Amino acid sequence: MAESVAETLRLGGVLLAEAGTGTGKSLAYLLPALLQNRRVVVSTRTKALQEQLARKDVPLCERLLGRAVRAVVVKGRANYLCRHYYERFLKEPLLKSQKEARLFGRFKRWASETSTGDKAEWEGIPEDLPLWADVNARGERCLGSKCPLYAECFVVLLRREAEAAELVVTNHHLLFADLALKGRWDTAALPEYRHLVLDEAHEAEDAATSFFGVAASRRMLEEWIRDAAPAAASDPSGAASQRLAEAAQAARLFFGAFEGPERREEVRPGEWSPREASMLARLGAVLDAAALALDGVPDPSGEAEGLLLRLEAWREALDFVVRTGDEEHVRWLEVTPRNVTFGASPIEVGPILRGHLFSRLDAAVLTSATLTVGGEFRYLRDRLGLPEESQELRLPSPFDFESQGLLYVPASFPAPNSEEFAGELKGAVRRLIGYSGGRAFVLCTSLRAMRALAEDLEDLDHPVLVQGDEPKGVLLDRFREAGDAVLVATSSFWQGVDVQGEALSLVILDKLPFAVPTDPLVRARVENLRRKGREPFLEYQVPTAAILLQQGAGRLIRSRRDRGVVACFDVRLRTKAYGRILLKSLPPFRVTGREEDVADFFRAGPGGGGP
Repeated sequence: MAESVAETLRLGGVLLAEAGTGTGKSLAYLLPALLQNRRVVVSTRTKALQEQLARKDVPLCERLLGRAVRAVVVKGRANYLCRHYYERFLKEPLLKSQKEARLFGRFKRWASETSTGDKAEWEGIPEDLPLWADVNARGERCLGSKCPLYAECFVVLLRREAEAAELVVTNHHLLFADLALKGRWDTAALPEYRHLVLDEAHEAEDAATSFFGVAASRRMLEEWIRDAAPAAASDPSGAASQRLAEAAQAARLFFGAFEGPERREEVRPGEWSPREASMLARLGAVLDAAALALDGVPDPSGEAEGLLLRLEAWREALDFVVRTGDEEHVRWLEVTPRNVTFGASPIEVGPILRGHLFSRLDAAVLTSATLTVGGEFRYLRDRLGLPEESQELRLPSPFDFESQGLLYVPASFPAPNSEEFAGELKGAVRRLIGYSGGRAFVLCTSLRAMRALAEDLEDLDHPVLVQGDEPKGVLLDRFREAGDAVLVATSSFWQGVDVQGEALSLVILDKLPFAVPTDPLVRARVENLRRKGREPFLEYQVPTAAILLQQGAGRLIRSRRDRGVVACFDVRLRTKAYGRILLKSLPPFRVTGREEDVADFFRAGPGGGGP
């Protein structure tokens, strides 16, 4: 793989490299990248993976190369402390709980000592510390060069460091946010680059879809009103503060009309009830008045100017969703317990990526453990707009999956859409956890199924951890420490989770992870393919399920010492023709339809129990 990466970076073009778990793909792209004598940007899926590259893999490269490496990790602005807003916060610290008050001293010590402002340095401070929302450097309220502390800004210093770096390590969210910024505002979050390594490239389409779309949420408007309050308070007449209060009330009424059950549904411009249209018009009018009032307040720092630009961008996004229509985007409404969001997403990101990213690069390397479907790269090329002549490389994992693992798909089980399925699943899950002695991930395709299984498993003699009860990182730490825990979760735990050793020996998948067919974006993409005379189920829905299925199964065997069972209770994996495509995409486990073989597998290995 290193030879192929080096050749691509030297000669140009696109390389698709599927490298199974354990192949050492990080070193295989980092070493050639560091031998190029030109800047290479490496983008990966998460901030945690960025830190792993910076703290583990780059130092190893330095030892192997015998020299220091000019590498810098660049994250989104909200990961860094803003000195200006922190100083303002210190004048009137608003601490929201006794716990936060206890942690404030520790936070102040960090803020006074840090040389980067990166919250990844925190020790003993929870990642979701509420006051961080008041003091981080998120871009929408940045004063730019007008800031009195601009010369000391952590983000500015980081950008200068990145300009001098030979290796810039970022994440997909910031990579595509940078492209979107360049397209809309002629500004940038990353330095110029012509060579890109896209790790965890199977995630690229989702990340690009997010950043080349638009969104206007209730929370975004509430944050704007909160941020605008200090500027409004400088109006001696009190009119600006009054206009903000009216805007807050109008926002509550407008977004409140859409509250209700959690859902994600399509929005069709023009199809509004008279009441909804009236509330939208009222919201627009009071925001006009608030903007006019803010425009008249004293603004020596330029803060009000930035606030007005933020409001304009938010309103443009909402207008794009609710007032206009085009065939390139699907418009949607998403309702959660804490937010209401109107958004628009591009139906196809391939043409966008081809025009904004790949066409301006000299070389691109896309890699992941899961790039192919049924052994072919065609799906990824199609979705990301990659050229047909892209170079392709598949490297199998060095693990002995046939002896280290077992894939259990019941020979007979109720169909996943039958009334009997949920009840049978509960009993089967309990039995398998009994065989494994806990040490299990139970991965569900819906929140409803997750909650039902979690409730049923509460009386187990093993710790039962449930997604949402605590932050993801805390749950994973508790799972590793317990040694016999059961974690019940949904999609966010299907990928990007690494638990090596005996703490994880069983991965249970309730159903095949097909995308929800009623989701507006899924439905729009299906219809788009159908209009082109193509077969959306086999060309889009099956491949997306195959990639996610590979990721879910891939949680199990993470080292040569790991052993365990992947159990999938969706018999379509056996009975449907597309099941063969999905099976071919999985690691080459030994396959069984007998529950007795699962029990025997655990009896034969360390830590197994009886039913």
